[in-house]
Amino acid sequence: MAPSREVSLTWVTEGTRLWDATLAALEGPALEAPSALPGWSRAHVVAHVALNAEALLNLLTWARTGVETPMYASPESRDADIEELAAADPQDVRARSEQATRELDEGVAALDEEHWEARVRVRQGTEVPASVVPWLRAREVYLHALDLDGAATDEDLPDDFASALVEDAAKQRSRDETHPSLVLREDGVGRWEIGRPGPDATEVVGDVRALAAWVTGRPTTLPVATADGQPLPELPAWL
Repeated sequence: MAPSREVSLTWVTEGTRLWDATLAALEGPALEAPSALPGWSRAHVVAHVALNAEALLNLLTWARTGVETPMYASPESRDADIEELAAADPQDVRARSEQATRELDEGVAALDEEHWEARVRVRQGTEVPASVVPWLRAREVYLHALDLDGAATDEDLPDDFASALVEDAAKQRSRDETHPSLVLREDGVGRWEIGRPGPDATEVVGDVRALAAWVTGRPTTLPVATADGQPLPELPAWL
């Protein structure tokens, strides 16, 4: 279950602040440089975050009007739109991101209480209540702030957000029956299992913010390691 709408909206506000600050510090041709995501420049990341806001606004419009409005026309068009926007003038990419964020905020404000319970369909094909949309956006702005490979690191993730993200990623990964068996421990406090539990599961221990970054495929600055001192296992793609 996703975190509550109210909590997620707070994270959207805080995460967007981190995203904006990280992006603002990347001046001039910095967007042309590689991001932390293989094969993507920083401009690709900004384009993706902008188009994600527009896609999530589609879901809120669906919830408000009852007219089916998918996030994207197709996977192919989504990818093509990211490539096209990433190749645009950097100022245009930044402006599109800022505009999309404003319009998504307006879309949130336009929903009445009953609209949040309307069922919409996310990119992976799962039907969820519209109240999940703020959580989806919180994930985007926090994680992609790290992907810009700028000033933001896992240390900037709030502990409660990071804990919710580890829970979410563990559930997502456990749907893959071939996924390596893992036990994640937050320095002896939190505990999450991925895959089939058992004595062969690899135990990974660390700060919850580092666990959140690692389990979603991001680099870490805070300590995270296996309990037995072996190298951290390679993980398949998260989403």
